[in-house]
Amino acid sequence: MPREASAGGIVIRESDGTWEVVVIRPHGRPLWALPKGHVDPGESPEQTASREVHEETGLTASLVAPLGEIRYVYQFRGQRIFKRVHFFLFRYQEGVLGPLPGPRVEVDEVRWVPVGQLVPLLGYKGEKAVAARAVRWMRAQGLLPEPPSPARKPVEEGN
Repeated sequence: MPREASAGGIVIRESDGTWEVVVIRPHGRPLWALPKGHVDPGESPEQTASREVHEETGLTASLVAPLGEIRYVYQFRGQRIFKRVHFFLFRYQEGVLGPLPGPRVEVDEVRWVPVGQLVPLLGYKGEKAVAARAVRWMRAQGLLPEPPSPARKPVEEGN
């Protein structure tokens, strides 16, 4: 089975006291996703993720932490392909979302969303898992508050 490697990123920024994340709407798709693309020969996954973030969003961002990878099999022209996608967390440095130079054929729309909307907004199961890892990392770093604990039922004492 042929194999492919891709890499992508979750870009975060703080704006007016709220953490936001960049999402893209891939060309011709009705769902939201994370910027990602194929690892070119001679490129590391980190370099690919940084390049793809810039190409698909117009932003420059600095690498913060690895977020692991997702693996899946997809079918293209009747052939099953095994794919690994490495993801990294980035912190926004500069740039503005909007039209990019040249033909923009891979992405129809790009936007900032509050980090709390990220996981439910994403359209791919594997990307939801990566986004949840990013949120946990941000909580561990004290950037986000812990979620409220679910209400517990009182323990009944014996008769």
